[in-house]
Order: sequence, then structure tokens, then C-alpha cells
Amino acid sequence: MRLSRREALAGAGALVAAAPRIAGATVTPGKPFAGQTVKAMVVRSSQYAAQAKRLPAFEAATGIKVEFVDVPFGSMREKLAAEMVAGSPDFDLATVMDVWIPPLIGNYFSPIGADLKKRGVDLGRYPKAFLATSLYKNDVYGLPSRCHIQLLFYRKDIFGELGISVPKTWEDVVAAGLKVQEKTKLSGISIPYGRLAGQNLMVWYNFLWGAGSDVFDENMKPMFNNAAGLKATQDYVDILLKYKLCPPGATSFNEGDATTSMVQGNSAMNPCWWHIYNRFAMKDSAVGLDKLGFAPLPTYAGSAPTTYTNTWIYGVNKNSKVRDAALEFLTWISEPEIERSILVDPTENDVVATQWSNLRDKEVNARFRGMHNFAADALESTKKSIPNIPEFLPAVDVMEVAINNIATGQASVADAMNAAAAQVARIMKRG
Repeated sequence: MRLSRREALAGAGALVAAAPRIAGATVTPGKPFAGQTVKAMVVRSSQYAAQAKRLPAFEAATGIKVEFVDVPFGSMREKLAAEMVAGSPDFDLATVMDVWIPPLIGNYFSPIGADLKKRGVDLGRYPKAFLATSLYKNDVYGLPSRCHIQLLFYRKDIFGELGISVPKTWEDVVAAGLKVQEKTKLSGISIPYGRLAGQNLMVWYNFLWGAGSDVFDENMKPMFNNAAGLKATQDYVDILLKYKLCPPGATSFNEGDATTSMVQGNSAMNPCWWHIYNRFAMKDSAVGLDKLGFAPLPTYAGSAPTTYTNTWIYGVNKNSKVRDAALEFLTWISEPEIERSILVDPTENDVVATQWSNLRDKEVNARFRGMHNFAADALESTKKSIPNIPEFLPAVDVMEVAINNIATGQASVADAMNAAAAQVARIMKRG
């Protein structure tokens, strides 16, 4: 039996025993799964390295040993596919990125909604944009684990010197970028337009949503080539082609290249994931944290800010031989207090917060200069996310080619997006 915090704190344990607490997280009393080993496949990152340091506390509380096998991002998708095809029980838990999730649901991951309810896990603690990728056909197939949101990073020092206000719309971005280029030697903004795993779509989605369009309509037919979608796409590529605000080579930039341009002091703005915060904190950065500002991504006048989210979940392998022990660990490692312990730990630098309490936590925000409050603001007004369907990954391949073709002058916006929409429609029809 599991107790809620309220029951434990209120002393209602006259009828039930209070669950032991380790670093603020609850575990099942009596160590019913002691002696079992849970094996987790995690993507190589600072966050999971920090979690690994906390595994001894979990083992002491439960008697369950947890082994992390960290896999480089570049090999993760192939490894997951191999495990799924083999029906392997080698891993009891795995972390997986949003666009890879649909094929794994039912084929590798098992539904855990009933288990989470039994364990008293409140799904309302997660922003809807993070939780969306875990949901499928009225069930839950994992818990958000490593989630990223986008912010506009900008040169606070230069904006101050030039009297530029923080951009709230994409028009403001253009005006700010033009002024920066008129008064300094910096490029106005750095955005990736090159082809690589859909990275040139990740800012484009926000143009699309802000303009009132989307990838699909309510009937799952492509709509990114409607009038609003074409305007959004034109505005997106105009930053590169018409206003020439991006640095040389931007048509081949990936996400890392775009960020490096700003870190090295060559660009004044960069819309990107919040994890790049730590790149500005490094000693070799030409732009230290004192010169760095951040805000929710700009949008269109009359529209609320949005953020395309990159979400990783922890899922439970349906072939696991130690399912209950795996769920015990999943519940524990997903507790807000465990996440918070990493965020406020001065020996750790990971910025990821997946839960409202940590996004709004005063100590977390004090450590990261208020960044998580901006993230929470963006998440509160974000109403859309990428669709959780198997067809979306091949659709991404089509759309990223279209954007790249426009950026490199190989096609007009209308021609490229109409052709892409027709191709995506065929993908959806095939299923």
C-alpha cells in the first residue's frame, strides 16, 4: 500500500504504516522487491549521470539494485529498435524521445496508467505539453523524464547598449536583428536551416502555431500549406533570405552550429533549447551568463507564446521479468523531490525540470537566473504539440527537406510546401 504525502504528514498512519522517504521520495513499505535487479537503458546525458549518483539511496530504501546502461544519442534509436524487434527482456526500463515513441507503444512498452493510479502518481504535476507524448488511446505508456523547452537567448548587454526591447513578436526579432547588424559586427540571429533529424523544423513549428496553422488539421490531413502556414514559412525563411540576419553558412547549420555562433560572440540572438544555458557558463564562452538574457519565444501579434518541446519518457518494457520492481524505481526516480535535488545540487549543472513545482521553485530559479519561470510561462500558454502517431517521423523527413530546399533557393515556399503536403498526405494514407 502506498501513502500520499498528505496522509503521511497528517498522521493518518493509525491504520497504515507511513512509507519510508528517501530524498523526499516515497517507496513501498517492507521492501517487497528486495534482491531484484532493474536494468535501465538511458540516453547518455548529464541528467541520467546525476540520477545514477542517487541509485544507492534507492537500493538502501528498497533492496532493489538498479543498473544504468547509457547509450549515446546517435545510437539510441537503433538500439531501441533492435530490442523491440527481438522482443528482448534485457532492459526493464528505457528512455525514449518523443518522435520515436509511437512504434514502441504496445510493441515494446506496456501501459502503466492503472499502476500509476494505484501508486498515487499525480499526472497533473506535469505540463500537458510534456505529458502528451506519454499518452496513447486513453492510457499512459511512460512518465516524462528529460524534457526540453525553447527560449529566445539574446545578448542582454548589447540590447541594453542599443536600447532594444526584448522581442515579443517575430517582427520585433527582425527589427532587433537589423539594428544589431547596423550598429555592430554581429549577425542578428542564428537559426539552423540545414537538414539533420528535423532540427530546421523546431523553431518553424512555433511560427506555424503562432500564425494559426499546424502540421495537421483535426482530420489528420496536412495543413501546413494553407494560407497561414505559407505565411509562417515565408516569415521563417525571410529571416535568412530577405533580411539576411543569420550568419554565413546558416543553410547548413545544425542546432549545435547555431548555438556555437552565439556562444562565440558572433550572433545576438538564438532561439534554442534551455540546455544550452550551460554552454554560456563555460570558461571558453565569449558570452558569459552576465551578458545573457532569455525570454519566451516570440510569436505573432495577438497570439500567446509557444514552445515546441522535446520530450523523453521512461517506459516499462512489456517483457520485463521484474515489472513491479521497475515500477517501484520509475515512481521513485520521477518524484519531484528527486528532480529538485539535482537542480539545486551545486555539483550538478543539468537544467531539466519536468514538473510544475520545480519550474516555479524559488531556489531553482535563483540558481538559474529565473530561466525556469520563463519556461513555465511558455508551457502555460503552449496548447499544441507534435502528434503522437507512427506516421509523424517520416513526415518530419519530408518537411525538413522542404524547408532546406527553400533556404537553399531550390524551391519557392509555395512549391516546396505544397509538394511536401502532398507527400505527407500519401504517408498518412498508407498508414
